[in-house]
Amino acid sequence: MSHDRGESNPTTNYINSLFAPEDEKLQSIRLALRQDNKEGINVGPYEGKILNLLVTLSRAKSIVEIGTLYGYSALWMARALPANGKLYCLEVDKENAAKAKALLAKTEVTSKIEVILGDATETLAGLASKGPFDMCFIDANKSGYMDYLEWADQNVRSGGLIVGDNTFLFGNLIKDKSNSNSRVSENQIKVMKNFNESLADPKKYTSVILPTVEGMTVAIKN
Repeated sequence: MSHDRGESNPTTNYINSLFAPEDEKLQSIRLALRQDNKEGINVGPYEGKILNLLVTLSRAKSIVEIGTLYGYSALWMARALPANGKLYCLEVDKENAAKAKALLAKTEVTSKIEVILGDATETLAGLASKGPFDMCFIDANKSGYMDYLEWADQNVRSGGLIVGDNTFLFGNLIKDKSNSNSRVSENQIKVMKNFNESLADPKKYTSVILPTVEGMTVAIKN
């Protein structure tokens, strides 16, 4: 299953070429995804650069990523961390986790990254003692977004970031399914609506959805 990240879009191409050029390490991860027919599930280059920019702006030192795939977004974020920063990458799929470990081990930021295999509902509980965290990036099972948000709300510090990807749910939340070849359940639509509406609460967050092709909700926890 893959999704169109707008890679053939002239606007996206312009942004990618000017602001998010990929070096050999980033290209190698995307090549591995392409070879395994998984490219498009990951964030695209400019989305990775957005994450990199958010880490830089927030001066984050500790990040939890829920849903790592092959580590493409992880590499973008880890490169913005300080030397003593830490990124915990949670991945439920054994093959994905193995690929992420192998690909990220070849990068200059491997010491900042820990790939954790297992169901996030279980592995998140084990991470709580290492918090509070500066940022949580959610890009995993869409049915679990509210559970992940509940954890992030309890374990991300005040002033920290909670970021969710695919928050247009492949066009289903904005009545535009031209971007999708994915089957989305009514429950997933309900969960994602609740996720966005929860983060839109000005009493708890300062937030917005960035209108990327997939939608990226960015919230500062008050």
